[in-house]
Amino acid sequence: MGRADGTELDVITVSDEEGHQHEFTVLEYVEVDDHRYVVVVPTDAPEDEAAVILRVEGDTLVSVDDEAEFDRVVAALESEREDLEVEVEEEDSR
Repeated sequence: MGRADGTELDVITVSDEEGHQHEFTVLEYVEVDDHRYVVVVPTDAPEDEAAVILRVEGDTLVSVDDEAEFDRVVAALESEREDLEVEVEEEDSR
């Protein structure tokens, strides 16, 4: 997968709590309130797969469970990239 300018997107490997490894394609990085966030999608996901926003804490990626924090990150993404349209899919776990 690549960007419109022809450069490759970053791919990261994440180990879950059970030790299983998962590859994700990094779509975007953003900083909000002195925290770094990454927008990822599973590397093997279909094109219409929803992306996930995770907070970077050292070498760990953490889900963003606080709705206000999540909304600030979405607003920052939309303001940094005018061509980006964020649609939030509601989940019970968020």
